[in-house]
Amino acid sequence: MRQSRWSRPAAALTGVGVAVAMVAVSGSPATATGQAAGPLLRLAAAQHSITLDSFGGQVYLDPGIWVEVLRSPLRFDVRRVSYARPFTITQIIHTPGGGTVRRPLPASVVQWNGGLRRFMTLTARNPAGKVAASQTIPFCPDTYDPERVSPSSPATTPYPPQCDTNPFMKGMVWGVQTGWATDPAASNLLGHQLELALGTYHVTAAIRPVYRRMFGISARDATATVTVKVVKGPKCCPVPGCCAPAAAHMHHTAGPPPAEAAARTVAKPPESALPDLVALPAWRIATSHAAKTKTDYLTFGATVWVGGNGPLDVEGFRSHGSPIMKAYQYFWRGKHLVGRVRAGTMGFDSQKGHNHWHFEQFARYTLLNSARSVAVTSHKAGFCILPSDEIDLLLRRAVWQPSTAGPAGLCGSPTSLWVAEVMPAGWGDTYYQVAGQSFDITHVPNGTYYVEVTANPLRVLHETTTRNDVSMRRVILGGTAGHRTVKVPAWHGIDPEH
Repeated sequence: MRQSRWSRPAAALTGVGVAVAMVAVSGSPATATGQAAGPLLRLAAAQHSITLDSFGGQVYLDPGIWVEVLRSPLRFDVRRVSYARPFTITQIIHTPGGGTVRRPLPASVVQWNGGLRRFMTLTARNPAGKVAASQTIPFCPDTYDPERVSPSSPATTPYPPQCDTNPFMKGMVWGVQTGWATDPAASNLLGHQLELALGTYHVTAAIRPVYRRMFGISARDATATVTVKVVKGPKCCPVPGCCAPAAAHMHHTAGPPPAEAAARTVAKPPESALPDLVALPAWRIATSHAAKTKTDYLTFGATVWVGGNGPLDVEGFRSHGSPIMKAYQYFWRGKHLVGRVRAGTMGFDSQKGHNHWHFEQFARYTLLNSARSVAVTSHKAGFCILPSDEIDLLLRRAVWQPSTAGPAGLCGSPTSLWVAEVMPAGWGDTYYQVAGQSFDITHVPNGTYYVEVTANPLRVLHETTTRNDVSMRRVILGGTAGHRTVKVPAWHGIDPEH
């Protein structure tokens, strides 16, 4: 099961309740660089009033207030040199003369899973002016829905479509194009659900003073107010958009154009065109219980990402009505196709929620005991390879915006003759092992275990190195039948769970 836009945990997206020692950078971008450079930020309401649905007294509060970016792009490079060191953040400022200024910002502003920490406060007041609810949210410049401010705005934006929630992200580019805007509340929707009674409110968005000083935002541009009417929502579910007819999957195949079938076969692909598959430690680990079958499960997320010198491009071809596609790996230097080699197989998965072609040799998940022997193996056997998580978009060959490519949409259909599954450098593919794909721990004794994630387990894919194809995450199982527990120690100080 792959993560969707709405399946990210609410607790991970909110900045509320986190004690932050905010450190202001003296001077605005203009004074810091010695000239009138850098972006101009301002809040703008899309409309004066809006109606929002309430579900059980809870409201996903998006008043439609946008952060507009004028004069020059708003861009931040966020990186960590290693997992043992904290993030650094640098604002990249484009000057009027065509130069670039790199402006370090305090690391305390980084919320790795949400953008700029505690950027804006939303305050809802009733008609008498009394505060009914208030919450401070982060600002993710990257979003699935950036919008142009005016007809004269640039036609496209180069920045990625999301601020990632993967705890093992290494390098990110956050940005808003000149003349474009981002809605912070929409980007962090699940993180700021508020308790509001039915009725009418005045909701004010206000950029916090530390960011006003940091980016030279005027008091007038730092606030906006919208009238919000809260009404009883439909019964289907509280997630915005879930009542609408089912839409196509948002994921895309990515990277260079799909390779033509006439690409020459190469005996040894050049290293300059090889990807590097990296297995990250398992995360979002939990236990669950199926009462009907009296089965205990260990659920988890697993990410394999692509570094190295090129994208991972795996393409399947079908002939004579075969239920199996022969798979080939294609190799690229930029937009130049180097060649291809045979690389495993693809099979069609007709199960509910899939109905597409899976590459069958992408990864393997195993639960090891304390002696590192196999205790349980996941039944996950096929993968629709797609870029779901940005891991390091500061790599030299990273692609910021995966492009739509390939036939028949998402990993093909029952009648497909050809499927292209492509993941560009810098991106990872995350699967959540639930239902029949998680570990059955019903008869697994309590104790210490390791969740092993293996990329390219049968070595059918060519890559720069196989040294980082395996990761292990320590877990400690406890509890009793029907009530199993799991403790997950932090990995190099990252992602402590339970």
